[in-house]
Amino acid sequence: MKKIFEGKISWIDIVSPDKEDLDYLKNNFHLHPLIIEELKNTSYRTKAEVYDDYVFLVLHLPSWNLEEKNSYPWEIDFILKKDAIITVCYKENAEIKQELMEKIYNKEFESLYLNDSVKLFHFIIENFLNFALRQISHIQEKIDAVEKEIFRGKQEKIIPDIAFIKRDIINFRKIFQYLKENLLSLERKSSSIFGEDKKVYFDDLVGESSKVENLINGFKDTIDALESTNNSLIEHKNNVLTKIYTVISFVTWPTLLIVSMYQMNTRFLPLTGLPYDFFIVIGLAFTPSVIFYLYMKAKKII
Repeated sequence: MKKIFEGKISWIDIVSPDKEDLDYLKNNFHLHPLIIEELKNTSYRTKAEVYDDYVFLVLHLPSWNLEEKNSYPWEIDFILKKDAIITVCYKENAEIKQELMEKIYNKEFESLYLNDSVKLFHFIIENFLNFALRQISHIQEKIDAVEKEIFRGKQEKIIPDIAFIKRDIINFRKIFQYLKENLLSLERKSSSIFGEDKKVYFDDLVGESSKVENLINGFKDTIDALESTNNSLIEHKNNVLTKIYTVISFVTWPTLLIVSMYQMNTRFLPLTGLPYDFFIVIGLAFTPSVIFYLYMKAKKII
């Protein structure tokens, strides 16, 4: 399925290309057979290749899946010429693409962007980068929520939340990591086709991609710091509990020893048979524990 937008330049937009679409590209744009072959299916790696009079670009952009709460790669391929731009993607209903198409049905679109292929390319990629920035805003919201829970004393509860946030960040970075490199490569190689005056557009896109990259790297540093803080608080809490259990065991040891002695089945047990022998034994049993407790309290051990 293809759409053609005409102005001073042509924009051919193809979704899930079939044989008819590929034959159209082959016959009208004389593309290299390897490119035609590659356009049949999605690619596992991104690339930026310069041919005699056009650039072939494969980009992967992160697309957030709300149901699965995860980012997945969305591919768009570009064939960029002086007088035309061809875009090929493989998911018809991708939100990232739908948002772009809503913007182009504007009476000013032709006069603003259908007069220069590099300018149109800049417009498309800039929209995708802005979309990516908005999509990862949910990560900041999750990080803020986790930070609040940590300092509310719910350290164990938010361990799974930290793991899910780290997964979101890792997946986003994994998809996005080569975009800036491809744009840099395009900036270096494109002047032979489009001229030095067009480098400013590619340079601006490199800067925009750096914003997204810096933001997601900032998220990674923040969640790593929060995880470290959370682990420290859990460790401190465990140390306090261990200290309490140790003190209890030490303080109650004399009492348990004396009580255990009076459970022995022997002929002679001191103090038994005396008036109030039960209370005397209990008093003797608890007195050492009370003394140990008061001593440790005075020395600020507990």
